Amino acid sequence: MTDDQYWRKATQARVSRRRLLATGAVSAAGVGAISIVGCGGGTKKQPAAGQPRSGGVLRIGTTLPVSTGLDPQTETGTGLAIFPRIYGYLLHIDGRDDTVVKDHSLSVEQPDPTTYIFKLRSDVHFQNIAPVAGRRVTSEDVAASIIRYRDNPLVTGKTWHSTILDKVEAVDTGTIRVTTHRPYAYSLAELGAIGAGAILPKELVQGNIDLSATGIGSGPFRLDSIARTEHARIVRNDTYHRNPIPYLDAMEWTIFPNDDARLAAFKARNVDVIPNHDNGEAQSLAASSDQIESSPEPSLASVALGLRTDRPPFNDPRVRGALDLAIDRDALIRDIGFGTGEVLGAVNPHLADGFWSLPKADVLAAHDGAVAIDERRAGARALLLAAGAEHASFKLQVANIPQLIDVATVVRQQLLTLGIDIVLEELDLLAWFTNLRRGQFDATVISHLPYETPDIPTRFYHSKGPEGTASPFGYADGTLDVLIERSWGENDRAVRQKTLLEAQRAMLYARPMIQLFTSTGYSTAWKYVRNRHSELIGSAAQYNYEQWLAPQA
Repeated sequence: MTDDQYWRKATQARVSRRRLLATGAVSAAGVGAISIVGCGGGTKKQPAAGQPRSGGVLRIGTTLPVSTGLDPQTETGTGLAIFPRIYGYLLHIDGRDDTVVKDHSLSVEQPDPTTYIFKLRSDVHFQNIAPVAGRRVTSEDVAASIIRYRDNPLVTGKTWHSTILDKVEAVDTGTIRVTTHRPYAYSLAELGAIGAGAILPKELVQGNIDLSATGIGSGPFRLDSIARTEHARIVRNDTYHRNPIPYLDAMEWTIFPNDDARLAAFKARNVDVIPNHDNGEAQSLAASSDQIESSPEPSLASVALGLRTDRPPFNDPRVRGALDLAIDRDALIRDIGFGTGEVLGAVNPHLADGFWSLPKADVLAAHDGAVAIDERRAGARALLLAAGAEHASFKLQVANIPQLIDVATVVRQQLLTLGIDIVLEELDLLAWFTNLRRGQFDATVISHLPYETPDIPTRFYHSKGPEGTASPFGYADGTLDVLIERSWGENDRAVRQKTLLEAQRAMLYARPMIQLFTSTGYSTAWKYVRNRHSELIGSAAQYNYEQWLAPQA
């Protein structure tokens, strides 16, 4: 299947406005994060109240369907909450502090800056399903999975695999060696990523098996059934190496046709956990019963405005600056983000509790965010006049997803106050995505994925763009390229933070892409669902295998 076919299939998923700006299906599960143990052996899990009980079925209700299936390398919908419980991983990186969290790896060594050696646990086995039949997970499985991801025509955004990865070698049954072309600070994060890091049996890879509705992994659950737009069920894997985890007998996802059906099922206790449409819904549910609790889920996703900077009118930095001044982000957050959004620079402030992102004061200063909007727009009109662009016109492209059209419509209305002419151009998702990759636009609304490192967010400002080929904005700044590339080789977090903050300050004023806002999602559960740990965000939430159900009140 081609990239075009993949993106056409992806358009079939229904995405609620809240889910668009939250963490998609990663939030839709709403069921927390794994107790994680790094190389030093320390735990980061908060103790749950009460002793865990085995048994029971945890039921999640959502309106977001499985988009392409349960293939971990291509799924973009609710399957993102399901397949990480079926498959195992070498490791994960805790985004809060970059701690290495070992899963199937017994040890991780780096004898030189471009070499990583992993020793596998000997007690990890695939689920007892033919043709794998419960055999041990080996280095050949890991190597086959990494190569499949690199060569998978359905996978986009695999910059590390296509430009940084050099070789993957199965040294022996329990040892795998990965080498890179250059030192790269995000290599372990890529090897443990939620999609790229899933370990598949080599038999399925070599047989080119369709994993959309089947699969064999080494995780705590095995697939029982799936109907993409209706239902999915996974059941306990009794051979999982962390026995007695998981405590649950099964987990089920029901995909409802609308919000009313989702809410009705939750109130009737036909499902135990739901993502919320907005904060108002979450608060209303929590107030309706002392047996219900709602939790915020800060998003790693965001929305931005991309500009083609190598041709008029955006080749003049004054025009880009005028747009930045004239956009009322407070209104966007109020009207589109339901009042729970935040302004941001290149890196999302929710990532690592803001460690990698600019202070809010710096972001506001770049677009005079503390100044009244009328005064800012007067300054924007003066910039356009100085640039001879007071009557500028351009097309604003947007994917024909209702929530993104809402963003584009509000941004257009705000910018029309400058006296310029803007034509809204709605495209199907495939056409929009193709145009973004090829740089075929004047301006475009970009819905960013929930990136879990600063790598891709800052690569958008590099002259070779996020895919290591060319800038979609026709933008090049040698100074920024140097800073971004320097950060790739800086393993010391504090040193890399300093470099990235310097780069991001320049990005704010370069403006090939104008960041709009990020948001916060919410989930609600009956209190008998324990060990949810909804304080953790992003893919970490999907590695929580320790939920359990207390007796219902």
